[in-house]
Amino acid sequence: MSSTFFSPGSPSPCLRLSPAQQHPHSSSHHNVCPSTSGASQPLVLCAASRRHSEKSDKSSGKGRRKRGGAVVEEEEVFNVDGGWKIDLDSTEKMLEVAGVQVPVRLRQQLEQERQVVEEKAQRSAVARKVEDGPRLTHKLLKVMAGKVGGRKLASPADLNVRPMMEVVRGAVFNILQALGGCSAHLPPGRWLDLYSGTGSVGIEALSRGCEAAHFVEMDPWVVAEVLDPNLAVTGFQSQAVVHTSPVETLLQQAAENGAGILGGQFDYISVTPPYEAVVFSNLMEQLSMSPLIKDDTCIVVEYPIKSKREMPETCGPLVKIRDRRYGRTHVAIYGPSWAKDD
Repeated sequence: MSSTFFSPGSPSPCLRLSPAQQHPHSSSHHNVCPSTSGASQPLVLCAASRRHSEKSDKSSGKGRRKRGGAVVEEEEVFNVDGGWKIDLDSTEKMLEVAGVQVPVRLRQQLEQERQVVEEKAQRSAVARKVEDGPRLTHKLLKVMAGKVGGRKLASPADLNVRPMMEVVRGAVFNILQALGGCSAHLPPGRWLDLYSGTGSVGIEALSRGCEAAHFVEMDPWVVAEVLDPNLAVTGFQSQAVVHTSPVETLLQQAAENGAGILGGQFDYISVTPPYEAVVFSNLMEQLSMSPLIKDDTCIVVEYPIKSKREMPETCGPLVKIRDRRYGRTHVAIYGPSWAKDD
């Protein structure tokens, strides 16, 4: 029996990102710049987003200013698309080292600038096209444990799909099995695999004891050439439902029409998006209001370390019960409050 395909509405061919707020670069942005005349010179607080220098400063060279007789390098870069930029992370660190208390307004401006930069990077990443030529697959993944443990899975040879690393996948399922009271398998339930890509997470869930899994992947080529063959080779086609749709579209339709459009609520939800293509705070807010979640659902969210501040302590009726780091990757697990670490 072949897997079921579902295309809700007329989904957009790209992820729907929330509109980026345009924040003009104010001249009140600041950066700390060390003097180039020697270590004995004090740190100087200098303007980082000033567009025009005084005529007397232009003669001293591009990107340099004269302060108290010393030539100071300014940490400012200009490009046509982004205007004036500053090194946002090092700015706050250098202010702290200098013993300067960062004003609330300046901190807010730095945060706004950071958001603008990140959102522009996200839009650029989404706009990137797949390189010319045929897309290829290879078999570098495998199912970690369960009924079809060791079975090889296909994955795209390009970098447009980034599966969850096997070491992370294994650790996540060990945590979920421990929460379920059995180290050998998952308690029976329904799994929703968002941004499924290769389907390795949902297939792992089926292999370890889940009764059914829904896979949400917007790329038709990935569905046809990677996900569906992986379901076929593992024999899970009859337990799988594939939705060729953007995640945001499917969540919105569930919010408008109820969980019934997906057969009811889910016991487990995995969220493994391409980092550069989503705003995690927006995604988590949409997920927190979803009727697909129930009081004892477990949600697994893979996110980059740079987005740690965007991850809330709660998601709907659930609380963050685990937050683990694996190299540059973080995994947050949301579940019922009784399962939270002491």
